[in-house]
Amino acid sequence: MNKKLVSTNVVEYMVNKFAALGLLVFLMCSYLLLAAKFDLYEFTENLSNLKIWGLICGYALVTTMLIDLIENKWIAFTFQTSVLLHCLAGFIVFFPFMGINFFSVIAGTVGSLCAFIYAFSSYLFHRKKKFAWVILLVFPLLLSVRLYDFTSKKDWTIKETNSSFSAEFEHFNGKHEILLPLKKGEKVTSYLSFTQLNEGGYGYHILDHNEEYVGMKELAESEEEGTQAIQFHAIQSGVYKIIVTGDDLKGIIDVNWEID
Repeated sequence: MNKKLVSTNVVEYMVNKFAALGLLVFLMCSYLLLAAKFDLYEFTENLSNLKIWGLICGYALVTTMLIDLIENKWIAFTFQTSVLLHCLAGFIVFFPFMGINFFSVIAGTVGSLCAFIYAFSSYLFHRKKKFAWVILLVFPLLLSVRLYDFTSKKDWTIKETNSSFSAEFEHFNGKHEILLPLKKGEKVTSYLSFTQLNEGGYGYHILDHNEEYVGMKELAESEEEGTQAIQFHAIQSGVYKIIVTGDDLKGIIDVNWEID
């Protein structure tokens, strides 16, 4: 077979698969945006876990390629059989991790629906090749959106020292990072206080220099009512982040820390 023809077929095949994946990701992101009630900060936070998205996309690509390999090498499938195999793969993937229970069945049903969309999209783009190239723009578009911080702050007034941070605000929706340069082995004990002046929500977490979540130990509440004490260790030297978050919050945030 002509090498150029083989190369063209491979490119068309990969474009088809990535375009089908792009359409699936676009529909999933549309659902996430609706679920977040068009809160762009919450939406981009849902996009930030690249490991989860990588596993979803990787599993979809590997599964569909294996099905195509079996079809081309050993067994000729009808389109309906191919779709059923995709749906089965999307359904059973959760059972090894979650066991067989109500939640894994629900997750499997959602996975099966996503697999159906993927298989149908691949069939659609095989017939409409021009649309496949357009859908490929989904990935760079989502990447660019993910890199933008949609945090909104109103009347944001802060006070900072080497061991404390305080912010008073009329509106806070998003996140604020408090940077802590730490050496390997250092222990940080932090005291966080959130004063709510409306029904908004709040939270906090710790990231290391690789933007990975850091395990923390929640201590008993301090003598000051409403103050949460947490503790974590620097596994490696680098800049760690105490990240406080607000969900349409009005109020005051106070953070103090001790480094040992």
